[in-house]
Amino acid sequence: MKLVAVDMDGTLLDAQGRVPEGLWPLLDELARRGVVWAPASGRPVRALRALFADRPGLIYIGDNGTHVMRGEETLLLDRVPEGVAAPVAAWVRGRRSEGNDVGMVVCGVDVAWVERDDPSFVDEVLRYYPELTVVDDVQKASTGAEVLKLAVFDAGRAEARAGPAMTERLEGVDVVVSSADWVDIMRAGSNKGRALRHVQALLQVSPEETVAFGDYLNDVEMLQAASMSYAMADAHPQVKAVARFEAPSNADAGVVQVLRGLLDEPLPIADDPPR
Repeated sequence: MKLVAVDMDGTLLDAQGRVPEGLWPLLDELARRGVVWAPASGRPVRALRALFADRPGLIYIGDNGTHVMRGEETLLLDRVPEGVAAPVAAWVRGRRSEGNDVGMVVCGVDVAWVERDDPSFVDEVLRYYPELTVVDDVQKASTGAEVLKLAVFDAGRAEARAGPAMTERLEGVDVVVSSADWVDIMRAGSNKGRALRHVQALLQVSPEETVAFGDYLNDVEMLQAASMSYAMADAHPQVKAVARFEAPSNADAGVVQVLRGLLDEPLPIADDPPR
């Protein structure tokens, strides 16, 4: 084990979005053994840094694999093609006019733009995107910016409605359902799996030396990039079908439990940890 990639919501974090207390000493032990910790999330890199207090030595895989950083170094940056925001915004506005609880976030490197300013939606978005700007037109506001992904909120109907609608309307991008409420739209070929393989190549770490944890559809490619792949106990059925192993749920700190078990194996302490 030389590299651990772990999804956040529904996987590592509890239902309140908190890091399990048992993780901190575990991270110390992983670092001592030369194992690289890579949080991999739909959340932006800046939000991941805050969760881990900018702990040194971590590699952050943010915005569903479109943005990867180590320290202040950008390792990967994928941008959404120009013009994609317009049809997405039109669909969202149409569903909103019909009384549906839908919304849209345009996710940039340093800021996210939304059109809705009602507290229920803003509070939901702030769980994931700490720098949020409310504008009249997200397409105009983000023109010329480095847009990493578009996120569509469709309360409880992401897989049944927003996901198929985006797939039908958009070309040249990938559409992935990232939770029961959210659909992410990224440049074609961008996903957590591509990002993880990029990190593996940089660190000269093989899939056989990689552990990955996930629970939802945006984790599938990441799990496929790791030989030691774990789906959480309450993961989406398609995720369980891909993963080689099952971990206890996030409510039971399943990631910590599994890694503690792996560390009980006689793993060597690295003389020269991966850089």
